[in-house]
Amino acid sequence: MSASVFLQGGGVSLRPVEEADYDFFQRNANHPDVRPGFGGGRPASADDVAGRVEEMQDDDEAETFLVCAEGPRADDSADEADGSPTRVGEVFLFDLYDGRGSVELGYWIAPAHQGNGYATAAAELAVDYCLIERRLHKVNARVLAFNDGSRAVLEKLGFEREGCRRDDFYVAGEYVDADLYGLLADEWDGLGAADSGRSA
Repeated sequence: MSASVFLQGGGVSLRPVEEADYDFFQRNANHPDVRPGFGGGRPASADDVAGRVEEMQDDDEAETFLVCAEGPRADDSADEADGSPTRVGEVFLFDLYDGRGSVELGYWIAPAHQGNGYATAAAELAVDYCLIERRLHKVNARVLAFNDGSRAVLEKLGFEREGCRRDDFYVAGEYVDADLYGLLADEWDGLGAADSGRSA
């Protein structure tokens, strides 16, 4: 993996996505423990992944980053045989509206790496990047009603639940609600917010 680190902290780094990462994205985007969090959908082919990543890279209103665990490799995959950091997931930004100063945040962590705090650390880096470096006013996020892990990440970072879109996604044969969350720049404590004693 040759992509340089763009953001780093909390035991993870965010790096630009490269073609060598597409297989990791495809494998995990199709995984039954990841796919439902995005509302299901059809299987993602290698071309689908390449098209989505390239479209985001060409879009001024979207960004995507590979999330890597820092330090010694603590995984069971053969992804990083060359000793480079372990790929653990993705964090992405979309629907960036400069005029309103807002963006939406999304993230996922591969099932083999869930439960290690990587989603919180990656989301925290992304939020800090949006509100401090990009000088945006607000970061939005949405969580499907059954996704307690993702909800805990947002609440730990200080996001407030702002509403609900009822029956907004169709997952595993039923309609589910999507809870809407938001965080304003003046509510952000900066990096380390996840360790500031907020309840998860």
